[in-house]
Amino acid sequence: MKTELKNSIINYSLNTAILLLAGLSFYLIFSLVSNSIKSKGKDKEMQDTTASKITNQPNLSIQIEIQNGSGENRVGAIFRDYLKKKGYDVVELGNYKSNDVDKSMIIDRSGDARKSQRIAEVLGISGKNITQQISRELYLDATIIIGKDFNELKPYTDKATLK
Repeated sequence: MKTELKNSIINYSLNTAILLLAGLSFYLIFSLVSNSIKSKGKDKEMQDTTASKITNQPNLSIQIEIQNGSGENRVGAIFRDYLKKKGYDVVELGNYKSNDVDKSMIIDRSGDARKSQRIAEVLGISGKNITQQISRELYLDATIIIGKDFNELKPYTDKATLK
């Protein structure tokens, strides 16, 4: 009889512990799921507000490579500084394979012609001088090739940037 009572108490204690652990597990799972659902909405909202707090520059998501094909020194750096002031992300600066490019041009690398058109407008490059060569492995939106007409473009003609 004593062992029966002892076994009964042990069984009761174990069953109670199992129920408590099951209840705790249910609560933790419920908490995890509800918090992850809430945080998805907050993360999206936080990303939007954080991005707008970091910068007022809507063009920062446009990544540009500048190549100097004019043969003149420091032209690429002037274009880089001008575009950065306008809020563009210039990720690479270098020389083009040739130093005798007559007309400046933009090569659309992402397939989004609107981005290249915006860059052309900012620089004063004709829309006729935009070509498309999509290259996903470059991780660029556009390549700007500066030609010998560089002094006719906005980085040189815009009085505010010459100061």
